[in-house]
Amino acid sequence: MTAKADATLTIGEVASKAGVSANAVRYYERYRVITAERTAGNARRFTIDAICRIRLAVAAQRVGLSLAESAEILARIPPMAPDLEQWTAAGQRLIEAGQARIAELAAVVDEYRTLDFLTSRTEPRLPA
Repeated sequence: MTAKADATLTIGEVASKAGVSANAVRYYERYRVITAERTAGNARRFTIDAICRIRLAVAAQRVGLSLAESAEILARIPPMAPDLEQWTAAGQRLIEAGQARIAELAAVVDEYRTLDFLTSRTEPRLPA
């Protein structure tokens, strides 16, 4: 089966199953996180993997990745890819990004704990 033949979900169905609004689905499409086929009446139709792609993008945003970074991760997974290893690799990227974000936040919290930020080497600048 081709991706076009599999593109049977409406924007509302994708939104409901992914836990986002229809506007969010359009947003993710605009940023190439997902793609849609168009019907003869110009309605969008999505493949089932659009749901996973949106969920991964939402998770990526929660760990601090940009939408462009999410799209880059997802671009490595072909539409309707049955290869679980590709999805696992994408999930691993999220884990690594989350761990890096935790390390950054821990360093900031440590700096605040010691009040080092009050005596930093850079001179504070007054607003113009």
